[in-house]
Amino acid sequence: MTGFDPAARERELRAESEQWDTTTVRPAVDGDIPVIDVGAWFESGTARDLEEVARRLAWASETVGFHQLVGHGFDPDLVAAAFEATRRIHALPDAAKEAIALDRPDWPLGGVGHLRIGERKLPRRARGNRNEAFLVKGGDRIGFDDNQWPDPALVPGFRATVEAYATAAAALARRLVPAYAVALDLDPDYFADAFRDPFWRLRLSHYPSASDRGRTEGDYGIAPHVDTTFFTLLRQESTGLCVHHAPSDEWIVVPVVPDAFVINGGELLRQWTNDRFLSARHFADNPDAHSRYSIPFFFNADADHVMAPLPGCFGPDNPLRYPPVSYRESQAAVQGE
Repeated sequence: MTGFDPAARERELRAESEQWDTTTVRPAVDGDIPVIDVGAWFESGTARDLEEVARRLAWASETVGFHQLVGHGFDPDLVAAAFEATRRIHALPDAAKEAIALDRPDWPLGGVGHLRIGERKLPRRARGNRNEAFLVKGGDRIGFDDNQWPDPALVPGFRATVEAYATAAAALARRLVPAYAVALDLDPDYFADAFRDPFWRLRLSHYPSASDRGRTEGDYGIAPHVDTTFFTLLRQESTGLCVHHAPSDEWIVVPVVPDAFVINGGELLRQWTNDRFLSARHFADNPDAHSRYSIPFFFNADADHVMAPLPGCFGPDNPLRYPPVSYRESQAAVQGE
């Protein structure tokens, strides 16, 4: 097997996504989207409760690639505060947003700050995505001070809220990792070395209504893609996320379940498991006459941890499809993440 070519893989994924037919999208029905309740496991910490979560996670990851997570105990007041912070950052004047523009030459850390509406990145596409976002990175020896922040006089308390949400989301994500190990028939601590300083990215997203910002036919709020993550934790206040439902080969609208995170597997999880776990195809839009907001948290292993093929995910009848690769060497870096 030859080495991993991140640019070639990025082109391959982009070409695949451009062939997906998203013209028909139906509402989800009961049974389409697995619901995984981690409450008993989080409370008891027993192997039995972990194994039950892992059993459901394995089925969801192998069959549909996404699920709704409940019973996680995440502070609902912090979620509400994060959505209010999202509304406030995107209500700032354009000049204030441009002062913290993503990838501006005089800021040393790329991929943080304000992403303009119509940008052709994250994911990289020929047409601009009809959303704007504020992005923060952490892990990989990146601290909150390394990120760009708006003038605190314009949005008092914004940074404290975002830091608190990101810290809590990272803690929840790390707490879920043993379930992925057991779902793959591995020891609960198998991934411990891989997630000592996990790399993550938080995105506070705003999708204007279809009538705003000159939207035209064929535009997406965010174009069809797969995340380049281990997994993604998403909170949404209103519908707009559309996911490919592999069992029916149909696109479905993911409903808003109170107090639930939508979790989807990413491309690096798929590669690490040699295609045993799916990376969920999805796109986002805003069908409403008012703004839509969502908060995805993109979670990965340590940026330099080499993801060698996992035991049990390859063999004589299941050859290796991918060489070992780290996040920093992956197509995520090619996309500017």
